[in-house]
Amino acid sequence: MNFLNTIRTTLFISLFIMGFAQLSSASEPFVKKIRIKGNTLIDAQSLQEHFDLGNGLNMNPFIMDLAASELRSVYRFHGHPSVDSYSMLKVKNGTLTLKVDEQKEYRFGAARAELAVYNLDWDFNMKTTEQQKNDAIRKLVKGYKKIKLNEEIVTSYLVKHQRARIEEIQSQKKKAMREKVATAVKGFRERNIAEAKAEAQRIVEMRKRVQLAANKKELESEEPKKVMEYGEITPFERSAY
Repeated sequence: MNFLNTIRTTLFISLFIMGFAQLSSASEPFVKKIRIKGNTLIDAQSLQEHFDLGNGLNMNPFIMDLAASELRSVYRFHGHPSVDSYSMLKVKNGTLTLKVDEQKEYRFGAARAELAVYNLDWDFNMKTTEQQKNDAIRKLVKGYKKIKLNEEIVTSYLVKHQRARIEEIQSQKKKAMREKVATAVKGFRERNIAEAKAEAQRIVEMRKRVQLAANKKELESEEPKKVMEYGEITPFERSAY
C-alpha cells in the first residue's frame, strides 16, 4: 500500500513539474503547501503526504486544476467516486487551497454505507468481520445507486411535467394577453370610426352654415330696384320738353 502511494505521489510530482516546465512564468505565485478543505473521508495525514510539494513551486491555473483532478483521483482510489474537488485559483500566504464536496458520497456513496454498517455493528454488538462489513457496504452502495437512479427518473418526470405545466400557463397567459390586445385594438378602431363620422358630420353642418351665411350676404349686398311713383316725369318725357 505504501509502495503504491509512493508511486502515485511520484507521478503527481512529475505531472506538476511537467506543467511547471511548460507554463511557468515569473508572475506566477510560489506555493509551499497544498491545503485540503472539506475532507472527512480520507486520513488528513495521508493527503498531506500525497500532496507534499517539497521545497515548493510556482503555480499557474493549469497546475491548480491538475492538483484538483489528482485529488479526485485519490478519492476514487479510496472508493469515493462521487466526491468533487476544485481549486480556489488563488494562493494565500504560500498555500493553495483545494476544496472538496462530499455531499453525494454521504447520500448515495460508500461513506453513507460505512456509517450505516459500523453504527449497526456498534449498536447491536454484532462483531461482524471486515469481509462481512465490506460485503454489506457494497450491497448498500448498489442499493443507493438504485435509489439515486429512481430519484433521477422521478425528478426528470416531475421536471418534465412541471415544464409542461409552466408552458401551458404561459400559453394561457399569452392567449389572454392577445385577446386583451385584440379587444383594445377593436375598441380603439371603433372610437376612431365614431370620431371620424362625428367629424365628417360636423364638417358638413359647418359647410351648410357657411353656405347659408354666404347666400344671406349676397342678398343683402344687392340694391333694391327703384319703383317709379305715380305722376313722376320720366327722363324721356323730360327730354321731350
